[in-house]
Parts: sequence; C-alpha cells; structure tokens
Amino acid sequence: MFGSSSFPFLNRRSTREGREVESMKTLFPPRLPILLALIVCLTTLSCSNRPNTQVNGPLVSTVQIGAMASRGAILAKVRSPITSTRMGLAMLAERTEELFRGNIPFPLDPGPRAAGLPGSQEFSAGLTRIGLPAPELGTVEILLDGKEFFPALEEELRLARESIDLQLYIWDNDDISVAYADMVKQQATAIPTRILLDDIGSTISASLNPTTPGPPGFRAVPDITTYLRRDSELQLRRILDPWAIIDHCKLLVFDGKTALLGGINIGREYYSEWHDLMVRVKGPVVNRLQNEFNKKWRTAHPLGDLALLFPPPPSPARAGLPSSKSFPVRILRTNLLEGRREPLTAILEAIRASRSRIWIENEYITSDRILDALLGACRRGVDVRVIIPKLPFEEIMEIANHQAAGELLRAGAKVYRYPGMTHMKAAICDGWATVGATNFDTHSLQISHELNISFNDPRTVETLARRVFKADFAVSKSLSIEDTKHWLNPIAETLADQL
Repeated sequence: MFGSSSFPFLNRRSTREGREVESMKTLFPPRLPILLALIVCLTTLSCSNRPNTQVNGPLVSTVQIGAMASRGAILAKVRSPITSTRMGLAMLAERTEELFRGNIPFPLDPGPRAAGLPGSQEFSAGLTRIGLPAPELGTVEILLDGKEFFPALEEELRLARESIDLQLYIWDNDDISVAYADMVKQQATAIPTRILLDDIGSTISASLNPTTPGPPGFRAVPDITTYLRRDSELQLRRILDPWAIIDHCKLLVFDGKTALLGGINIGREYYSEWHDLMVRVKGPVVNRLQNEFNKKWRTAHPLGDLALLFPPPPSPARAGLPSSKSFPVRILRTNLLEGRREPLTAILEAIRASRSRIWIENEYITSDRILDALLGACRRGVDVRVIIPKLPFEEIMEIANHQAAGELLRAGAKVYRYPGMTHMKAAICDGWATVGATNFDTHSLQISHELNISFNDPRTVETLARRVFKADFAVSKSLSIEDTKHWLNPIAETLADQL
C-alpha cells in the first residue's frame, strides 16, 4: 500500500515504546498520586507537542490517560479480582528478589545446565530437558525494518481467508496507524478479525510525537480502539494492566497458518524511522502461536475471572504439515503469573555455553543476570559484541546501559552505538539465535508478558548474522571506556535493576 519506505519517565517521542515501558515500570504499586502525576506529565508534554497534529492535544490526552489509569486501577481488579491479586503478589515477590539480588554480592555466574554448544542438537535437547517448551517444526523469514515488515503485513491481510488475529503493544493514532486500521477494518467485513491491544502502550503512545511530520491536513484520532471499532465488524479487546504489568508481545496470526512476531508495532516510527525486526513463521509451530493468541484473548474477556471458569473453545490445528525447509523452532514466553522466564533461561544457557561468539543487539542491556553471564563469557575468550542505541531522552536507562557497557569493555567485549534508534531484540550465541519482543532488562525478562522464538538452523542464523549484525557493526560507533563514564553510573545501575 505504501511501498518500501516498527517510559525512564515519559521523555520525548524519539524512543517512544521504550519510554512507555520504563515509565510504567515505576508504577508499582500504582497509587492515586502517581497516576495523577502521570496525567499531569503527559498533559504538559502534550501541550508542548500541540503543533504536531500527529498526537492528541492536552485535553484529549488528559481524558484518555485518566480513563486508562482508571481501567487499570479499578476495572481490571473488579473484573479479575483473583488474577489481579495473584499478579500483585507475584510482582512483589519478583521485585523483592531482584532488589536483594541486585545489591548483594553473588558468586560468579554459574555454568550452563544444558550440555553441548549452542546450535547443536545436544544443546537443544538440553534446553528441553531443563523445562523449556519443546521446539516444533517451522520456517523463519527475517523481515528487517518497516520497509520489509509492512509490505509483508499487507500481503498477509490480503491473502487471509479464514481468520485474522492481531496482538500488539502499540497501535498508534498517527497517519500510518490510521491507514492500517482502515485496511484491517476493510478486511474484517469478510474475514473474522480479532484485535488485542495493550491498554497502556496504545493509550500513552497517542500523546507522544513521532519524529517525522504527518501529511498536511491530517489530525490524529483521539482513541485508536474507538476508531477501530467504529463502523466495523472486527472484535477488539484491551489488555488491562492492574499493576502496570504490560503485555509487550507483538503476534499477528493469519488463517492459523502464518505468524508475524518480533518488535514492530503499528505506527510511524516503526514504518520508517526506527531500526527493528520481525519474522514470518510458517509450519506446525504456528499452531502453538495461534494457541498463545487464543489464550490471551480468553484472559482479556470482559467477564474477567468468570470467563476462565468455562472451558476454552476447541482450537483445531490449521498450520498443516512441515515443508522440506522446516527446522525446529522454540517458542519462549515471559509470564509472571505462570512463573515463566523462558527467554531469560534460554539466553543465559546459550551465553554460558558459548565458545566462539555472542552477538547481541538490544535497546537495553541492564539485566544483572545477563551482564554477569556476558562477563563470564569474556573471561572464557568468547567474541562478545553488543550493539545499543543512543537514548538521548532516557537518561537513567542511557546511563545504566553505559554502566553495563563499561563493565563489558573492561572485560574485553566490544560495544557499539547504533547511529539512530535501534529497537532490535536479537541475539546469536555460536550457532543458536533468538529474536522477538524481549528487552534485556529486568522488567522485560522477568515481569512483563513477552514472546520470543529461538532456532539453530545454520542458514537462518547466518542470514540474521549477515543482514543484522555484520551490517550494523559496520555502521555503528565502537565505544571506549571513556565514552561510558558518568558520575551517576552507580545510582543509575541500582535504579535500572528495578526497571
């Protein structure tokens, strides 16, 4: 359709999703003064952004953010009192554990529990043995940046015949977002369509400017969920966030046969401004991804906990048989309520077992667990390279990233700064790779809902290495220890342990 052209505390729009995530992380436990302060901050920011018609004005922003806060603080608890209470207690336990772990000296990073080198069948079997979901057959196609993802999205929408299921953290209200909303609404006239949107992500993003201006005469829609529902046959549910535990997943499933997942949301940044990644997955593994969507759809039911008393409707497998090009693909999820830390477990095992290379590109590298494992790899002589973005208006996380980068540089790793905003969440350890929505910070790895996949197909891993890592190493600045020094490093690192 368009050709070739994906929260520290609410800063400017250049790193919007990251800002939203980080700002909302600080709302534990959510209290009325904090919610009111959030509304005031967003209103002030919206006032400064008012000349740009890509965002809501101050009054609309205040109303929308206030409604979102009420839904999270009140409606979610009324609908799902049992689930909300369990989630709050689980988050308290997680935060307490991380507070102690981040501030009390621990022994050196332990060795891997999974035998074999990452990329080997032995290592894959080891991941299954220690409790990660068993892989299923499928294919993975790399979609780099908006210029590849959005045409793929248009293609899948056009080809869908049975069902369209879309889960996103952000569906913005700018011109790109409205255009794709119109496209989906049109398809929904003939094809059953379900949309799941995280309430925090999509609401807050509506008040924050993209970097580039929209077309003349365009005015942002006040609320994208209302716009999607208006004069439409699609079904839409908000994922409410009673403890600011966001659902950061991006999962789009078509006909139960093809899935798109990764880091890209719907909005102008993702379309043409940011560096990001999605993958197109086909084959039997899509049956499990479809089940993931169905499960989220059920838990977001307006009846809340009452809806969970009834058995889920049957979900027939529609993905078909594997193709000759299929290989094992493992689904990795973070789910606080279920005690799942699968992306964290998998990447730690891969880092600890690696012997030749560990290449990471991520918005945040502030997790102590990840850092400890990377330092251990440096001591083993592994080629450790990390690419991070410049976060000019996320001071705490920028400094915390630099604190971690400094430790890595002193241990012998190479750290690069990408010349722009990279929203990538990708890693390669020897012959094993993982991609998805997971940032390498505490909230993403241990608290928020996340979705990654991992695989060890040599051709696909090397495609990722060539198209993402080697290309980005070539254009990024190599940081020095001097570049990472800041007098706030110790304070920022302590704060980042909780973000």
